[in-house]
Amino acid sequence: MRAYGEGMSPQDSDPSPAVNPIAIGIVLGLPTGAAIGVFGFDNLALGLLLGAAAGLTVGVAVDALLRRGSDR
Repeated sequence: MRAYGEGMSPQDSDPSPAVNPIAIGIVLGLPTGAAIGVFGFDNLALGLLLGAAAGLTVGVAVDALLRRGSDR
């Protein structure tokens, strides 16, 4: 019986991208949306919602483009 993690090589694990565009989009969208919400709408919650939605949308689009490019 092997101990946990013993005998595992990097090739055994799932290949995961080093960069997660969805997370980056949300992380950049939240502060941008907060600034727009506070200064543009005078409502922080509305800005955070718009920023998260925009960041998520851009992140998913970039992720789809990267996956399509790597499948070729």
